[in-house]
Amino acid sequence: MMAFHNESIGPGKTPPRLIADLLDYDPKLKRDGYNLMTDPAPMFCNETLNRRSPSDCRHRLVKKDSLNTTKPSNNDGSKSTQHVEAMCLTCRCHFSINAAVRPTEFGGEPCSLFEPHFPMHHFILTSSSLSEKNINRPDEYKYNGSYEWYEYSCSAPNCPIIVSIKILLPRLSKSLLFPIEDFQLVEERGIKEIQKDPVRFDGERPAEPITALSHLRSYLSDALNCKGEPRKISTRNKKFRISFADDCNFIFEYLDFKFVRDTLEGDEFNTFWRLPRITDNNKRFIEDAYFEITLKILTQPKHFDMRTFPTPICAMKHIRIVLGYNDYPERTRLFDADTEEHPYYASLGAVENFTDGLLNWAYDRQCECDPINKPYYLDCLQDLAQGRGSDDLQTKVVMATSAGDYGLKDLKNAYGLFGISYDTTKPDENIIDLYRSYLESTPHMKDEANSCLRIIAKHRNSAMIESLANEKNMNFHEALEFLGVGPDTTSEFIEASAVAMFADGDKHKVTLALKTIAKQKPCDFTLQRAAVTMASKTGETIMSVMDAYKYLQIPSNMISDEGILNYYQSLHDKASPAFKERLSEAVRVIALDRNSSFLLAKLQDPGAEVQASTAEPVGLDNIGNTCYLNSLLQYYYTVKPLRDMIINFDNYRMEINDENLKKKKVGGRQVEKAEIIKAQRSSTSSVRPTKELAALTIFSTQAEQAARKKSINVIPESKTSLAQVWQDHTSSRIFSSPLVTGNEVEMTELIKEKEVDRLDTSSEATLVDANSSYSEEVKLKNWNPTHISPNIEEKELKYTFNSESGADTITNNDASVEASPSAVEMPEIPPPIPPRNKAGLVITTDESNDSNSVDKLWDFGSQQDVTEVIGNVLFRLQCAITATGYENPSGEQIDIIRESFFGANTVYTQKSHSLQKKIEAWSYLLVFPAKSMTRSIYEALDISFDEQMVEIDGHLVPQYTSISRLPRIMQFHIQRTAFDQENLRSWKNRTPVTIPETLYLDRYMDDSDDPNSVILRRRRETWIWKKQLAALEARYVTLLDTQADLNVPDALIATQEWIGKIQELEIDGIKINPELPELLDMRISEISHEIDQISMRIAVLQQNLKNQFTDMREHEYKLHALFIHHGEAGGGHYWVYIYDSVHDIWRQYNDEHVTEVRNRDFIFKHETVGGGTPYYVVYVRSSELNELVNPVFREVSNAETDNIHHRLTNEVPEGFSVSNCAKFTDEIRHIEHGSDNLLDARVDTEIMK
Repeated sequence: MMAFHNESIGPGKTPPRLIADLLDYDPKLKRDGYNLMTDPAPMFCNETLNRRSPSDCRHRLVKKDSLNTTKPSNNDGSKSTQHVEAMCLTCRCHFSINAAVRPTEFGGEPCSLFEPHFPMHHFILTSSSLSEKNINRPDEYKYNGSYEWYEYSCSAPNCPIIVSIKILLPRLSKSLLFPIEDFQLVEERGIKEIQKDPVRFDGERPAEPITALSHLRSYLSDALNCKGEPRKISTRNKKFRISFADDCNFIFEYLDFKFVRDTLEGDEFNTFWRLPRITDNNKRFIEDAYFEITLKILTQPKHFDMRTFPTPICAMKHIRIVLGYNDYPERTRLFDADTEEHPYYASLGAVENFTDGLLNWAYDRQCECDPINKPYYLDCLQDLAQGRGSDDLQTKVVMATSAGDYGLKDLKNAYGLFGISYDTTKPDENIIDLYRSYLESTPHMKDEANSCLRIIAKHRNSAMIESLANEKNMNFHEALEFLGVGPDTTSEFIEASAVAMFADGDKHKVTLALKTIAKQKPCDFTLQRAAVTMASKTGETIMSVMDAYKYLQIPSNMISDEGILNYYQSLHDKASPAFKERLSEAVRVIALDRNSSFLLAKLQDPGAEVQASTAEPVGLDNIGNTCYLNSLLQYYYTVKPLRDMIINFDNYRMEINDENLKKKKVGGRQVEKAEIIKAQRSSTSSVRPTKELAALTIFSTQAEQAARKKSINVIPESKTSLAQVWQDHTSSRIFSSPLVTGNEVEMTELIKEKEVDRLDTSSEATLVDANSSYSEEVKLKNWNPTHISPNIEEKELKYTFNSESGADTITNNDASVEASPSAVEMPEIPPPIPPRNKAGLVITTDESNDSNSVDKLWDFGSQQDVTEVIGNVLFRLQCAITATGYENPSGEQIDIIRESFFGANTVYTQKSHSLQKKIEAWSYLLVFPAKSMTRSIYEALDISFDEQMVEIDGHLVPQYTSISRLPRIMQFHIQRTAFDQENLRSWKNRTPVTIPETLYLDRYMDDSDDPNSVILRRRRETWIWKKQLAALEARYVTLLDTQADLNVPDALIATQEWIGKIQELEIDGIKINPELPELLDMRISEISHEIDQISMRIAVLQQNLKNQFTDMREHEYKLHALFIHHGEAGGGHYWVYIYDSVHDIWRQYNDEHVTEVRNRDFIFKHETVGGGTPYYVVYVRSSELNELVNPVFREVSNAETDNIHHRLTNEVPEGFSVSNCAKFTDEIRHIEHGSDNLLDARVDTEIMK
């Protein structure tokens, strides 16, 4: 991984360079965004650099005597604030240069020519601004002018000097003064006035521009020196009429002259211009105008009496004094003023007349302040040394290169040798690969390649590359011979020998030998630690434990050894050779820190057998798109009633006879004999779940029939739309088992397949909530749409596409609800077409001799929705076991599965004359995420249980749902798949759903039989509050619309300010009601008050909703399992987190990897859970927690094991072959090889019996 340079403050400029750039900088002209005052000098690459244009003004600065407070002095160490006010004779720009002492805690001294280490300042730009960003009113622009401001601070450690430079454009534009500067206009104006009254103007001649300018300068001078009331200039004055007449009124208005009219009887001319009244606001403006006019006069031809005008004084000496470089030593050589200095001087922040000593010092300052460009500065110094023929500068270059420094040209050549650019972002591992590849093709260039690699290593500050560049190859036998030891020598003796040689010998070579031997013995902690210790003593950069975790991309050091190995293997397979070495080093560092022989053994041999502890569960191999099945099996194994039933299956097996078959009713339908036989059969004993096991869990009976039928003939595609099929299919399973309920069912089976090129072992083809390619079109007699999932279907909600995505957040607090009554919409989507596996394992039965049909069935089944798999599992289990009773009047079988996993809802619909009641059974409840905002699981459940209006027989009637029976184990499916109607594709909703560790379901319980029902009363109150809250939030959003440019309050305030400005300007023709500002102010207050009231009411309602059920905690459930999906709607990967209440820990079950989650924040305080989103959530009744679940159960008696093997070999139905399944057994290799008596092996074969 690339190492980055240390942070720097950037290049700087010496005072002579800064002033040279200032004199060349023309603020009126901008070229390609480059600014001489702010931007570093561009790098010179033997191409012409246009730092300035020939048309730019080369400023000639003169002092503004009346404003200059500087007293000429050579004492450049003065601590007083000094400044120079100057103007350019040519362009009349104003320059203000100030040097101030910043307050410092250490009381540093300014740089001085007498200080050899800091003979002059080295300025770094700290800030800059333009007048356009600081002016809000037109009058501000007039009085402040158009200016640029720059601030620089000295980079010397103890120098307190700050320099600010302000550049102000001329106050008087050419267009403004054109009427009095143009000779022809001035002459015509004078002739015209003389002709109007020849007698009065007898003997007068037309004025010249310099005369008019002098009169205007005189007026401004009088105004500035006026002590009392400003005097007035009569517009009838002869000089005024000849010079200005009425043509120049706008000039006087701009200069703050006031036009006044006196009431003098009998006088035709009674108008005057009163001189500007000088205030703090306009004083600087008038002064600058005065100086600009003065300079204009001074630059006119010298046929005017100039004795009354001051002689301009050059400002450069005073600038040098202020910036502390007056009388600095200069190079004694004549320079051609017409020849541009070499660009390298500007790059070093220097000027051409610097002595060699000052140039060396300027180079050092640039390198220290801008180390990232140090190679370029060395090129600058080297080239200038050659051009000046300076021995001192050339000596400086040699010393720098001897110390390992390099120039930019050398750097480019070094990278170029390996075919890459010096500014590449490739990681160090890629460069090492290129280096090794280069040596393989050109071994004779090794020395040059190593030299280039050293330059690259220093440029990137990479210890990895540096180590390779300086490393000499040494194999294991050479290392042993060098240390004088043998392959069987003890670790302690090898370490002692290395330590002895390290003291007096070649330390790098001894370290290399010890590292080589340690690499060959990765499980030897003594050698590993000795090698690391010795490497650190040679100055070699050793990877820290924290860096090792970061390198493996492991978020927490609380992860288990198996988890670390999992991260390592996922990165190692696709890594380059150099990157693999770095990954191995990271694992070795962590192993040494943990004293983990497991990691060191796996590092040497990934297949090494490490005995697993019987106190930990084991994983399940993925046999192709079965990651969700593995997660489900791991979860089911933790359920004690289900696990005990599997272990003691003979006690639960249903005897197949006519009487039992007649009563057998599961999922609302009669179960066929063939289904019972298949449900009671197993495959083989293995840690790897076989395809037979997967088939038993994945395939429903209808799916098998449909798949086999398709293998015989092709059924024409139904005209029923996919959306119709999805809607019916989804509706029928919201609160019911996966199988269709009803006494009389007529089915039309539809099959569609879509193939994708996926390997059987790939988990990435597993679907997310994807409906089966097999779908059922159900027709029920006397069917009423209100009877199927009324809380969802009848709401007519749409789950529309939303591009915003998030990730589920799981909270470990006990907050009961965080209500936010946002509109929630249910998906109304056609099922995505799932990918299909390639042909897999052949399983033959007596039902078919065509193995391809079984493969097609497998291809179909491996695409099933995870909730459908759960439904199939529960259905198979219920088919296989005997009933403990029967429900009345449905006749539904009661058994341990139904008692553990099935609950029931009561749907209440208020008809005109009666309250209709309907009971629906379910094994899980659907939870719908919001479109964009986080939703708690309570809010999501409220969507299904709250009252809403539904249309029945053309009338809207209220309807709500309650839970009439709670299961011992509560399962929730978070519905994340939706369909984008616009783009016709499925998409995954990642919006967070917060899942608490403790869940209370009292609020949903059915107690309607109680006339004084507290629960129903409170629920009705929340329904009212939610309606109020929705209205308030809608109004709040309208008033404070963040999507619009202005919300309502801001718009009113802006309108009020705009009207106020118009009233101040007093524009003719625009009349404004004087009461309007007051009315707007009242409305603003009203809106603000309304917003405050809405905010307060929203807070109250939210708090009421949050606290409404907090005291109802009778029906408490604890979070037990969390199924996670990583991927998109069309594919991805499942794993599961399961809580071990006995040991109070969480574990992650990810196929064959089972790891402890040592830091719960990894689950509960991350926006994403391991990069995935929760899909299926399981809670267990708190009062029965220890009775219902126990994640770890590894001790199985030999008698039980023998009994299982006996049944496996003797109870396989005739015609069923397990040979193809058994052949996979020998290929299994697991990270934790459990013993033969582990129950986890048994659960694979017994889970579906």
